[in-house]
Amino acid sequence: VALISVPFFKGPRDGGFGPMPRGHGAALMHGAFRELPEEDRQEIRRAMREKFREIRPLFREMHEARAALADALAAEPYDEAAARAAFDDMSASMMAMSDMGRDAMLETFAKLTPEQRQRVAEAMRKDRERMTRWRKNGPDGEPDDMPPPPME
Repeated sequence: VALISVPFFKGPRDGGFGPMPRGHGAALMHGAFRELPEEDRQEIRRAMREKFREIRPLFREMHEARAALADALAAEPYDEAAARAAFDDMSASMMAMSDMGRDAMLETFAKLTPEQRQRVAEAMRKDRERMTRWRKNGPDGEPDDMPPPPME
């Protein structure tokens, strides 16, 4: 959830949603929100930006954990315990960001009108269909050997 929230916090200055963020969770709603009317996007962005101050320290923790992991990997002799601790720190930061992002999204959805929530839901469904077709047919529209995504 944290990864899908980042475009709301740190989107482009033009108010758009910009390119899709990296990470498997990032694609979940990014494409759907990009297709919403401008008014809906701005409302969601406004609400999500309010939460960014709370999440910002977790980004710093994540960067520090990544640096610690890089140091652990470069150490001679290799210290698996240090690498594991860095991964654990990264996981804890990611989980905290995910929880905060989820809560922020839920609070934001509660502030939307029923019509706006319907538009979000429909955009999410359309984006899911588009992603499923893309995975089935590949980015060039030709079928490939990639298995379909798991149905959740």
